Amino acid sequence: MQQSLSMGDNCITAFNQVENGSGSSLEERPENSEETDNSRSDSESTRSRARDSALKSASSREHSVSDLTIFKYCLGGLTDRSLLLNEIISTASDEEISGFADQVSLYSGCSHHRYQIKMAKRLIDDGTKTWNLISQNNLQVQWESAVPQIEKQFVKISCCSTRSLTQQDFEVLRKIAGCQDYMARENFEKMWCWLYTVAFTLSSDWINAMWNSTSPKWIEGFITKEEAELSLRGPRGLQEPGTFVLRFPTSRSWPHPDAGRLVVTYVGSDYTLHHKLLSLDNLYSSGVGEMNVKAKPLQDMLLAEAELSQLGR
Repeated sequence: MQQSLSMGDNCITAFNQVENGSGSSLEERPENSEETDNSRSDSESTRSRARDSALKSASSREHSVSDLTIFKYCLGGLTDRSLLLNEIISTASDEEISGFADQVSLYSGCSHHRYQIKMAKRLIDDGTKTWNLISQNNLQVQWESAVPQIEKQFVKISCCSTRSLTQQDFEVLRKIAGCQDYMARENFEKMWCWLYTVAFTLSSDWINAMWNSTSPKWIEGFITKEEAELSLRGPRGLQEPGTFVLRFPTSRSWPHPDAGRLVVTYVGSDYTLHHKLLSLDNLYSSGVGEMNVKAKPLQDMLLAEAELSQLGR
């Protein structure tokens, strides 16, 4: 079950509601479940006709990656997909990985898988290099000593040099990593699989400008759903209907098809809080990160929505 709102002529395909005001998932996909292995992306459930057509077309093609592997990926959970991608990128060329991404997208009916697969090689390679720089062959490292290198890599990947990560941002990253004073490689990888997808999204000029804007602050730093909800509450209760904040959901990590996507948290006309994932599919002309030059700024699209009227905070 999902709810779609179109945003003017350059509509955002799905401005999908994932939770109602009380926090329950409308698609049985709770946002606070970080390992919702078999959960489907918002774009997966309404494309059966396109998928059937794609299957007929795909069946007549030869693939570098076997059909069995493709189906395993489509049907697997997050852990299964991660293991498969680690195996595939160790031997496959960039062209073969790209072909695999296209086939998974066709078979699953979800274009978001393509983005996660195509970034896999860079995500894993950059993550390995970063951990080696941080750990210096140690099994564990102090969290505080790792912070400078984490920020350096974030700035490099996101191309964001004017807005630094805050202490609050790093506290959220530490929670995602699941560590305290010391961080092991397992903790680092949990954090990296979330941070990299966010940085990758921000590397787009179109989103980068919104992140770098601090007055007004269009995109919040790294905050949890609970912190976003708290920011929309005033001394006398919720702020005015239509007030919203933009954030990155802390429960979506690579290779989840929704990893790195933005969420709008807003006060509805019913004076309850809502959380909706933004799908930016129609804003991309082709490929990963290639923006449709005819697309209106996201700020304009958001404010054109009947349910959104003003930025919170």
